[in-house]
Amino acid sequence: MSDISRFSLGGVANTALGIELMPDYKEPVLPKTRGQSVTIPGRNGVHLFDSDLDARMIVLDLVMIDSTTPETLQSLTKTLSLVLLDQDGHPEDVALVFTKEPLYTYTVRYAGNMPLKRIIAGSKGFFSLPLMAQDPFSYAAEDTDTYNVVAAYQTMAVENGGDYRTPPTMTITMKTGSVDVTGFTLITRQIKP
Repeated sequence: MSDISRFSLGGVANTALGIELMPDYKEPVLPKTRGQSVTIPGRNGVHLFDSDLDARMIVLDLVMIDSTTPETLQSLTKTLSLVLLDQDGHPEDVALVFTKEPLYTYTVRYAGNMPLKRIIAGSKGFFSLPLMAQDPFSYAAEDTDTYNVVAAYQTMAVENGGDYRTPPTMTITMKTGSVDVTGFTLITRQIKP
């Protein structure tokens, strides 16, 4: 199994669930858009105000790889169900992490229908697992940097290493004395490639 076909769902590796991505898996580059437009009578076309991204639908085309009998196939489907559903049987949010991007996590929920196509005397199965990421972006763990100011009029650059506009959160703590912090200025700018 190649690294590109590995993932974890709810903290459980796909190999532990006995499933593998099909080689022809179609990865959604971007989710659908929701355009906000108005049609003006007497004018051709529409006036487009803005667009937002919809929820990201991720449909994993999977094969059960560790089943040898109809009974083991059924057991694997029950194990997968335990990852996707809460104790009351409702779909719950789970983390989806692809091995090709191990630092980024989608928060997804089972959304749709998941029929299992049984083959080889019912011992193997193919199915599509529909997952919805209500927030269409994947996120890395929060990164925290600490800077020590040791001189007056010191300048520091704080950079966002990600690809999403994120303003920094600044916490200023005085370790010694009763010196006031004055003249503090936060300048933000976007650097274009």
